Amino acid sequence: QAAGTPSPYKHRGPQVGSRPSIRRMQVTVDAALFSSPLDGILKRLQASGDVLSGAIGGPLVVGTLTPQRNAMTLAAKDSTSSFAGVYRQVFASGFLKGWRGGSIPCLAAVPQFTAIGPVYLLAEKRIGNPVLSMFMASLFESLFTFSAHRRNAQIQYNATVPVSQHVPCQSIYRLMGAGFVPHLFRNCFAQMGIRLFSPHSYEVVCRLPGISTLSEGKRLVASDFACSVLAATLSLPFNHTFSWAACTPELERMSYARRGMAMVQWLVGTYREQGVKLLARDVGIRINYTAFLFTGYRLVERTLVDLSHDA
Repeated sequence: QAAGTPSPYKHRGPQVGSRPSIRRMQVTVDAALFSSPLDGILKRLQASGDVLSGAIGGPLVVGTLTPQRNAMTLAAKDSTSSFAGVYRQVFASGFLKGWRGGSIPCLAAVPQFTAIGPVYLLAEKRIGNPVLSMFMASLFESLFTFSAHRRNAQIQYNATVPVSQHVPCQSIYRLMGAGFVPHLFRNCFAQMGIRLFSPHSYEVVCRLPGISTLSEGKRLVASDFACSVLAATLSLPFNHTFSWAACTPELERMSYARRGMAMVQWLVGTYREQGVKLLARDVGIRINYTAFLFTGYRLVERTLVDLSHDA
């Protein structure tokens, strides 16, 4: 090469096959490989508001309301204490002990509210009958939650009586037993508030004094709560019978017919002897759990579904 002629190979950037270029290309490809599946998963989750409501909203409200659920159990076996007296028993061993036995129902709340939410919505879409859809969702719900709720009731009951009166705790793997039928109908009636009544009562609630000043979201919450109060009252006999059956092991040795007769005789006999005062106490305890449970869940469900529509 002649002197003074610049070399064509000087002052050139990295060649195509050089190490820095290959390294940058590899980082870019790796980022694309990892971000694409992650973005896809996040988008699917965001678009599945009804599924997330069962996985998030269910455990949240069930765990928070554990003391109210424990109060319902004690009320079924104690017909003498007042409303406040029942709650004093729930918190007798300390404030945090009010949440005794709540861990298993929290786990069971995922399939429970998956039934109340996605399973119900899917069944209603396919069948077009809300009542039949509620029954199907309630059956699915009871199969997953009966053992957890029964064990929770037994743990709470044993904590308030002497050791000699303790009842055996049911295995969480036993899906059915004494009290399953009342549990099934309890779940079905409890859903009526947000599934059957609330969609038709919204306009009525909006006409109440002072409601018109609230936002639409707050009016929906008010409608859900009012309807859940009614549903809680309707589901009281079934829930009370289930709570009593869960803590009455003698029922396990009876035939189905005798078991059903014993439940009816106990329920009718209890309120015949104690009268309206006991009925009012039990309705208040039931409302204090169910109305807040379904109103809270419906709020979470509605929020997540709205977010999924915006996705």
